Amino acid sequence: MKSITLALLAAVAFAGQISALAAQTSSAPAQDPQQRARDLVLSAPRTAERSSAVPRGYAIVIGVGDYERLDPSKRLRYSESDADAIYRVLISQEGGAFPAENVKFLRGKDATLENMRQAIDVWLPSVAQPNDRVFVYFAGHGFVQGGRGYLAPWDVDPARLDKTAYPMASLGEVLANKVKANWKVLLTDACHSDKMNIETTDEGLEQQINALPHSFMTLSATTQREQSFEDPNLATGFGLFTYFVVQAFRGYADNNPCDGRITADELIEYVRSNVRGYARARSLLQTPTARGDYEPEMLLGVATGCLGGADGNGDTAASMLGTAVIETNLDEVDVYIDGRLTGRMSRAKPLVVPSLSSGMHEFRGVAAGYEPDRKEVMIAHGQEVAVTLRIRYPRQIRKEALDLNEQGERLLFTRRSSLSLLNLVPVERRQSEADLRKAAELFERALALEPKYAVAAYHLGQVFQLLLDFDTSVKYFRQAVAIDPTHVDARIECAAVLIEHGDPDEAIRGLVEVTRLESSNAQAYSMLSRAYWDKQAWSESIRHADQALTLDPSDAQAHLWRADARRQLAAIEAGRKSAAAGDMYQAARDDYREFLDLTNFSNSLGSKLAFYFIGFGAGARVHADRQAAYDSLRSSGLMGLCLCEQKVGNPLRAREYCARALKYAPNDPIAYFLLGNVNRDLFNVRQSCGDLQAARQNYAKMLELNSDIDEARNARGYLEQITVFAAKLRCGR
Repeated sequence: MKSITLALLAAVAFAGQISALAAQTSSAPAQDPQQRARDLVLSAPRTAERSSAVPRGYAIVIGVGDYERLDPSKRLRYSESDADAIYRVLISQEGGAFPAENVKFLRGKDATLENMRQAIDVWLPSVAQPNDRVFVYFAGHGFVQGGRGYLAPWDVDPARLDKTAYPMASLGEVLANKVKANWKVLLTDACHSDKMNIETTDEGLEQQINALPHSFMTLSATTQREQSFEDPNLATGFGLFTYFVVQAFRGYADNNPCDGRITADELIEYVRSNVRGYARARSLLQTPTARGDYEPEMLLGVATGCLGGADGNGDTAASMLGTAVIETNLDEVDVYIDGRLTGRMSRAKPLVVPSLSSGMHEFRGVAAGYEPDRKEVMIAHGQEVAVTLRIRYPRQIRKEALDLNEQGERLLFTRRSSLSLLNLVPVERRQSEADLRKAAELFERALALEPKYAVAAYHLGQVFQLLLDFDTSVKYFRQAVAIDPTHVDARIECAAVLIEHGDPDEAIRGLVEVTRLESSNAQAYSMLSRAYWDKQAWSESIRHADQALTLDPSDAQAHLWRADARRQLAAIEAGRKSAAAGDMYQAARDDYREFLDLTNFSNSLGSKLAFYFIGFGAGARVHADRQAAYDSLRSSGLMGLCLCEQKVGNPLRAREYCARALKYAPNDPIAYFLLGNVNRDLFNVRQSCGDLQAARQNYAKMLELNSDIDEARNARGYLEQITVFAAKLRCGR
């Protein structure tokens, strides 16, 4: 099967938004990197007592299991995956409803002491406002030494806790006195067995948590003299505490009344009763404990209905919930419950999923290459129900549908040889709109013959993507995922279209699911970098680009987004008169150059990557032209270099790069504006009539191409100044 990875093509939007580059060459202040998302609104009806607005949320999620300096025997099996589950449910629309850029996620090696301090001590107090809600979660080891409690970062040294661990008292001080949000919640899961020193006991840790200020809500995994348990047989393996916190956010805590709101009291009651009940059934003791002075009706998350209750009154006593015990006949089976991915399982280990509401649930098992198995099963309250998923039939598609798909692929991939995926020599005839319309017809006929043919639906998404029909493209990509939830390419390319269509939040949620399915998928991380770039969350964009490049150093897209995010942060630092700005511009320049090298047609690898960068509004408006998309990307990279060279004091190099950018985008008004700025700077240094005249021509051309964009006002002002200087210096027109 041929494949085209159009998800990477979202990079072309860089060209459409390049005016942001130019804005920083004028006197306008740098934009605040912490953009505040709009308030979300619940679909549940308003009541006289409550507002339906969901306050903005800011969260820090920390999970450490495998520590740098601790003996492997002290490793926690599930604290990192627990943190991952918390992160996913917090950014879910039906859960925490936190904007993804407002959640700092520190997992494993990322959870260093320095990063924890930056997130807790610096970032959180700087962004949270009085009407916001703040959520801090920690899963890992805790220590007590010298009568002081500590949370253990990844690089903790047990012999030097005062220098290498994060003091609980500092966390309490920040939340109580420095974070101005009205609604603040701290969840800790730090009381585990395998204590590291004589003072670190369950009781000692709980005493330290209990000593935290009471001006915010604290929910810890245990009470005194208890420890926090992990269970490999709980779903895909969880800590008991975190599993039921996640379930609470998924809606099972919404009760009495059932109103689409998950409040503090509802979450506490649900987590406490279910953890205690689950532990007791296994002859264990664990009771989550809430502390602090908080509003019982404090809104923590949103839900879609009374998932936790047997009736509309929302009685969520443990006896009203049931458990599914899922087994399958194959390994590497992804299990979905009610359309939500629960996890991957094997035939040797049943999947135990407690705390399901009474009633019918859909269970679906998906394995690559096989027809999925789907069952609707009644979950009875207080009972364990066996669910057997039998994956038996290899996926088979009728030859007629395969032939139609192959014909459609020839038209979809008309720009490359059909003999080899690595042979990207263009054919003589350029792809036309008629080619794409015919391809769509062929794929639609194939899908009509085989409604479960995910590849045909996927190709339809690609065709309509190239035709710039974004809504239809998303529809077919989602259809491909509904047919085959493991279809990673469809998920990635759907996210790309969502970004281009102005919905980076939904794209981020989809891409996070890709990283859950394939944690080593570099493309998913580079697209996440793109999505965060779109939200102007520069640090998150850099972080995800770093992950992509760790997995694949030749990922051109990741270099582009990291370059521009670094340049944006450099501009902010320059506005603060920080000496770090120069180094950041240099780093951005290196990434721009790497991007240009990787997308150079003279390089075979660059040729392949350049072919991927197609469409998304670049080029002809009839349909997305691939060569025009490539040209736009090259222009974007060169303009980035132009700006960086200008900022580090190399105007001659900057002029060269801006001029080269115009060879790829000769009608780009912003490129002319940038070139005018560079020539203006050169005039200020050299007082040359040639530089002054060049700047005049650049600004005039920019206004000729587009006199309505924001930069036009500056261009007109510069032209007026140039007229004055030209007269004084007797420079000819």
